[in-house]
Amino acid sequence: MEFPATLSVLFVLVTQTYCSPIASDGSTHTTANILEFYPDSKGDGLNIIWAHAANSQVKVNSALADDTMMIEADVSPEANTGIPIMAHPPHNTSDITLAEWIQQITTTKKGMKVDFKYIDVVPASLQIIKQLADKIHQPMWYNADIVHGPNSPKQPVDPDAFISYINEGFPNAVLSLGWTTAWSSDAEIQLYTWTMIFDMLNYTFPCSQPVTYPVRAVWASTSWDKWVWMLGLRDDFSISVWSSSNDDVDIDGLVTLRQYGDTARIYYDLPDSQVNDFKDALQNAPDVIIEPDTPKWDKALWESTDSVENGDYVFLSTKGVGIFGGHRRASIRSKQQYKPMPDEAVSISGRVQFVFRAGQSTYEVNDGVEIYIRSSDIIDGVRIYIGSNGDMRLESALSETESATGQLGPSDCYSFEVSDSGDDTAIVVNVTPVKCSDGTGVLPVNTDPVVLSLQLPYANDAFYISITKSGDNIDVLLEDVILPSSSCLSSINTMTIIVMCLFAMGQGSIV
Repeated sequence: MEFPATLSVLFVLVTQTYCSPIASDGSTHTTANILEFYPDSKGDGLNIIWAHAANSQVKVNSALADDTMMIEADVSPEANTGIPIMAHPPHNTSDITLAEWIQQITTTKKGMKVDFKYIDVVPASLQIIKQLADKIHQPMWYNADIVHGPNSPKQPVDPDAFISYINEGFPNAVLSLGWTTAWSSDAEIQLYTWTMIFDMLNYTFPCSQPVTYPVRAVWASTSWDKWVWMLGLRDDFSISVWSSSNDDVDIDGLVTLRQYGDTARIYYDLPDSQVNDFKDALQNAPDVIIEPDTPKWDKALWESTDSVENGDYVFLSTKGVGIFGGHRRASIRSKQQYKPMPDEAVSISGRVQFVFRAGQSTYEVNDGVEIYIRSSDIIDGVRIYIGSNGDMRLESALSETESATGQLGPSDCYSFEVSDSGDDTAIVVNVTPVKCSDGTGVLPVNTDPVVLSLQLPYANDAFYISITKSGDNIDVLLEDVILPSSSCLSSINTMTIIVMCLFAMGQGSIV
């Protein structure tokens, strides 16, 4: 593969502009954190009380009279007039319009969740909401299923049109954006895949509004770690767990999600019987096992660059990182600079999973991940390439003739270890095909590792570690990426450096 001798990628802060900033129109509290807005919730999403499918006057009256906090209903066009009414498809008649529904609820402090099933009804609905804005002083959520989820043949609401209509109409609301789904015990897919997660984030990650992701409880046991990963992206991201009464929910999965997730950012809109089973299981749940104090992925050690205008993103989570978009247009770089020493190598390790784009099922030749060591302020230095087809290369970014190559067994996931001891010892790269952490993808038949080594001149300088993706057809998920822990930062706040170095004394050298 040809690549430039010096790839200039500046690490800058990018202002995300895909979704409009919140406007002022007379409404208040529409994007409020519902746990703060309703003190009786005691800061726990499990204590939010929902009224579901309040699509009739009788159900609205009941929700207004009881201890409901959030009222959810569906908006559909009326059969003859097209006026927005409260009805769930296939119904197209109702005894209450959207305007009447909002006017009645705004006499209280109860929150509103408006579920859009049809894109055509969105503009007229937002116009009504905008006209009533000065009456709205409580949480307002917009819900729509905008991307394909597990097993569902249903066409999602057009994501670009939906977000555009919101930004032009009444943008100051919480966006509740989910996946179309279908469940049966013998369904082919029994989890949310990383393709589905990345497809959703492609539309929602740059939005300025708070976003909550409705997820189906039946897949909690197989997908809870992905939901926790999403919570680690932004503080104003949340998860809304929902269920059908006919779903065979593994309650243990909900318990695990609650144990490892943020209880202040996970809401539950479940049938009463499932809520009761869930609460009973929580009382009997064992304590969470505290993991040993071993090196872990640390979001704070990395900075990212991306190109929002081109749809290139770094999904930097507290649980790992996804790199999404075009060839080398999104990347991460260590905030620290590292310097290998004869008695202590600079090492980096982790796992990579290749993620198909929605609708794709094949990789291209140049699709892969690139890890750069001995890198300066731009992505250069020494490149380690791991291809989705198993190609592997260790090479100098300045000279294609200085390289080592290998061929791995085919797999969608690989673990890697890179060790650099400086000038006197070769750089060593060890890559192994592994089973993907979520059990998806091509299972490796040949799990033999490939070890490459290459000795290159070393200028005795400190350097950054950078990671990007190669090719335009796949995205990458990086998990458990561990940076060197014993070298000291060379170019940030001096007091921070001193503190870090004091703890590192005896383990490495100060740069």
